[in-house]
Amino acid sequence: MTPLVTPFSFDRCAVALAFSAAIWPSLATGLLPPTETSAVPARDPDQTVETGEPHPNLALRNTLIISTGVGMVWTYGKRQWWSDGFDGRFESERENWFGPHTRHGGADKLGHAYGNYTGVRWLTPLFEAAGNNRRTSLSLAAWSTLLTYSAVEVADGYSRKYRFSGEDFISNVGGTLFGLLMERSPRLDEILDFRFGYKRSSWESESDPFGDYSGQRYLLVVKADAFAALRGNLVTRYLEASAGYGVNIDNAGLQRNKYFGLGLNLSRLIADGFYGGRRNSNALQNGADRVFELVQFPSAIYARQGI
Repeated sequence: MTPLVTPFSFDRCAVALAFSAAIWPSLATGLLPPTETSAVPARDPDQTVETGEPHPNLALRNTLIISTGVGMVWTYGKRQWWSDGFDGRFESERENWFGPHTRHGGADKLGHAYGNYTGVRWLTPLFEAAGNNRRTSLSLAAWSTLLTYSAVEVADGYSRKYRFSGEDFISNVGGTLFGLLMERSPRLDEILDFRFGYKRSSWESESDPFGDYSGQRYLLVVKADAFAALRGNLVTRYLEASAGYGVNIDNAGLQRNKYFGLGLNLSRLIADGFYGGRRNSNALQNGADRVFELVQFPSAIYARQGI
């Protein structure tokens, strides 16, 4: 195993940040079951933000959130993904997941899953801030995320450069469902993070987190802070352990790797250093914590092992 340290950024697919067309919010209430299953008490899913009454112009606010995202995706996609245009024929291909003879070793599939996961995690509090109740916010975030990524995948099928991939579509669904699970399970969210990291490949002349698959890392991170016995220790409270996956793609071919890491919990460090150990003190702290849940900063060391 070779130790290494990894700085981080977002995958290409995360640009599609979880939005969809404005007609889909009407489907929102049909996605979620009526009860919470987490052992940690959750907010009433029908409780509106702050006043308990619907905000004025709520439909307009939701439409602006969604249409802004759709515009961002189309603008970026037109420049980066579909610059060669469309030929009017729908084509698909099998990409065989994480196999040793695949084009990207499955890193692109994790990118799709992570992008959808990130969309749900970011958009849920955004829709809540706009005035939606918790349940509607979850549904809006999930539907708009999944449908946007699905639309991108269909557009790929008509493009000259790409093809529709069933594996990508399934990864989109999996990432959306994982995001919903984490949003609806506070205890699991306290224990586990799904993070993305990027470090420029040595053969790349400049950083390209969207296209440099060899520099990407996808990690599941367990935080010691979530367990009372470890949180009470002045050393272990700041630690977290991770396991992840990444690839190296060069002239020699494809190398798939698994990673095991030990790092520092930046959310706990900030809580103890600036907020007297408290979490959820204000919007700034909450926003920083959400970033730390999704992006792995260079605060860990990893051992790499080929697959």
